[in-house]
Order: sequence, then C-alpha cells, then structure tokens
Amino acid sequence: MSTSTEGFAWTPTRGYEFGLRTQAVVPSTPESDLSSEYDIIVIGAGYAGLAAARDLAFAGKKVLLVEARDRVGGRVFSAETDDGNILEIGGGWVHWLQPHVFSELTRYGLDDFVETKSMPEGCEVFSKQSREAIAMAQSPTEAEKFFGEMEALMSEVYNVDGGGGRTVLPFPFNTTNSMESNSEYGNIDDLSIKARVEQLTQLTDEQRHALMEHAASFFGIPPDRVSFTEVLRTFALCNFSSSMIEEATMKWKIAKGTTALALAILKDFKGNRIFASPVRSISQGEGAHPVTVTLESGKQLQSRFAISTIPWNVLPSIQFQPTLSPTLQDALANGTIAARTEKLLVATAAELPNGFNISCEGGDMPFASGFADGKHGKDTLLTLLTHPDIDLEKSDENLRLAETLHPNGLKVTSAWAHLWSKDRFAGGVMPIRQAGFLKKYYHEVRKPHGRVHFCGSDFADGWRGFMSGAFEDAYRVTKEVLNSDA
Repeated sequence: MSTSTEGFAWTPTRGYEFGLRTQAVVPSTPESDLSSEYDIIVIGAGYAGLAAARDLAFAGKKVLLVEARDRVGGRVFSAETDDGNILEIGGGWVHWLQPHVFSELTRYGLDDFVETKSMPEGCEVFSKQSREAIAMAQSPTEAEKFFGEMEALMSEVYNVDGGGGRTVLPFPFNTTNSMESNSEYGNIDDLSIKARVEQLTQLTDEQRHALMEHAASFFGIPPDRVSFTEVLRTFALCNFSSSMIEEATMKWKIAKGTTALALAILKDFKGNRIFASPVRSISQGEGAHPVTVTLESGKQLQSRFAISTIPWNVLPSIQFQPTLSPTLQDALANGTIAARTEKLLVATAAELPNGFNISCEGGDMPFASGFADGKHGKDTLLTLLTHPDIDLEKSDENLRLAETLHPNGLKVTSAWAHLWSKDRFAGGVMPIRQAGFLKKYYHEVRKPHGRVHFCGSDFADGWRGFMSGAFEDAYRVTKEVLNSDA
C-alpha cells in the first residue's frame, strides 16, 4: 500500500513519522496517453470532482481530472494502520438524512456502517479546564440534565419565526426557493449567532452565554462571526429535530472507509487523470478550446469548459483571467471565515466506554473536546477536536496532554492526524458564512465565471461542508455544463 505525503503518525517509541498509509494514493494517466485538448477539465479529485468527472464522461465528454494532491478524496480520506485498522483522517460520518452521499453508498454497495456513540445515555462526562487541572467527572444525571437544558434552550434559538424555524427554511436543499417562499429569510440571515441569542431577553445572562458557546462550538468560531442561519440550516436538514443532529452528523461511519467510496467512483470514471499537479491559473480566451489551465509546473492544458472544485478558502490563491467579479472577490475575502478546528485520533491502552466524553473549553489545553470512538485493535480510539496553531505535528508535549484527559491517566500508544488548517490545498476544514451572506453574495457565487464553473461541498445548498454536499453540488454543476455544451 502506498503512503501519502500528507499527515503524520506518532508513537512513544518512534516519535513522529510523516505520511500515512492509504489506498487513496493512485497513479496518473501515463504522459503518452494524455491529450492536449479536452471537452472539460475537472480540477480537484475530491468527491465533487470525482462525481462530476464520472458523470460527464458517462455523457460522452472527453474529460481530464486534475488533482493537486497525490491521492483522491480531497478533505476526506481513510488511512490504514499496519494491523488493518481504518482511520478517518478528514470528514467521515454519513447518514441516510444525507441523501446524496447515501445514494452513492447504495450504488456502490458500501452501505455497511460502524456506529459511533459520542454521547450515549448514562455516560460520564469529564472536564479539564487547564493543563495543570485534574480531569473531573460529572455524574451521568448531571450531564443528561445539562444537555437536556441546552437542547431546550436551542429550541428557543431556532424558533425565530414562531414555527420552530420551519417557515424560514422550508426547502433546506434549495436556498432560492426558501428565499422566495419567505421574504424574511434574507433578513434572518443578517443575524449572527450572538445577535440571535441576544434577542432572547427572557433568558439569563448565564443562559445566553452558554447558548452562544454551544452554538458556536459547531464551528470553532466566535458567535458574533457566524451567521445564525448556519446552525438553523443544520437543524432544518435534521428534520427540525435537535435530537437528530448528533445522529445525522456524528454516528455512522462507512465500514470500509471513505476512501473505498472515492476509489469506486474513480473506477467508474472513463477519462484521463493527473495527480500531484497543483493549478496556478485558469484563463479564458478564444477558439474551440478557450479555457487554459496552467499547472505550477508550467504545463498548460486546454478545454472547452472547466469545473473548479478547488476549496473556497483556496480560490483566492488561483490566478483567474479575466479576473473574478468584484462581488465574488468580496465574498471570498469577507463573506466567510475558515473553520480551523483539527481532528486528532489517539489510541489508548485504557479501557474506556464507547462514548467517554471530555470537554476542555475555557482553558489552555490544546484540545476543545473529545470522545471515545470505538476500538483500535485492543486499544480504545479517541477522537479529539483540537485548536489550530498548536503544532501538534511537532510538539510531543501538546500531544501527550491527551494522557491527562482522565483522572486515572490515559496511556497513549499511538496518534494520527492531518492538519487541515496548515494544508495549502484546503485552507482549513471548510468556510463558515458570516451574517448577511445570502443577500450580499449567494446568487453571485453560484454563477459560472464564463466557461469556468465553481463546484463543491463549499457551494452546496444542503449539507454544505459534508460529503453529501459535494455530491449535491456536483449533480447541479454537471447539469449546468451539459446544458451549456448541448
């Protein structure tokens, strides 16, 4: 099995080893088999790019898939350990409420899942407020009371319309229809999480503070910088049920790993592909193949159309000719904030119940929260959400603080991560929209730029930031391109 250039593994005896073993590393089409001109160049071999390339080739188009990394999957891929355990390094949870990804999983016979229990009933919750503090346990009764109260308070936050948010987002997979159905949708999007919570004057200051922290914790971004509709959209996608949010976003993982899905789609793709080939610029001119994609190597590729699935946070680094519209440039610069929370996977020899939960908010710990996420061989696997810029890839001291997350200590036997916030091809986990995005930018960012179409999970209406959103938007843009090329 090949090793990607991305990510790291750590053990107490070997220290840091860079690069992760993964089936996601695949070869490029031999140079001699490449063409100088294509109908469509698809930039990016994440799930949106893979699906778009596959479907365009099925439609009879001559397609080239170009990827900056040495692997498929984009911000989602599975690594494998020496003993065959699968680790989800990026996104990983799926659900049948995420219809587009579930359809793909069914198509390829991958609808077999592993269950995560991030907060099972009756589980102890621990907290550790600082590096020096000892992890303290909260009783199951206290924990259930707290989360029950928080769920009730969040219901008040969602109830911005007196109807539990249902009239604001009647069509969570179609923003345009929702805006046409309720003229107040755009005005409600003008609210940040902080502004929406402050409208709840019947609550105490303590309750409002707790609500802001809880709602913003979904993104790891201060509540005054996130649009309220970002959390309302997730609530709507989960059938307007708070209890379904965890179920739909953090419970089920693909048994064979996310990379199995990426490879299945790639196998269906009947076209050329080149990997480890970052794009420098995209220009448009005249002629039968007016789009020129220039790689960092200097190589130029021509096509009639291009689909860019380059992540939103990375788009400003690409040179466009003609330049992007002023509105789109403003959206890229000021309309969103990059979510930069990292995910660290830790194996510990400690016996922990599936769902052991730890919170480290409010102190100087490198971790925000974490939970036991099944077994890793004989060990327990912990999923830890960490703050950015803490040098996990070179600081044994920070990494070993995972051993202090239980009153009895946790012997860490190994750890793995890829730091998306330091990844120049990702620029963070995903973009989070700020208040006012819909009225200022929404329609502009969905438009093609001449013969260049923007696509990906970052542009989706529904499960934006999830694999399902990548497929959703791939279907939309593929149809646009085929209609333009009819």
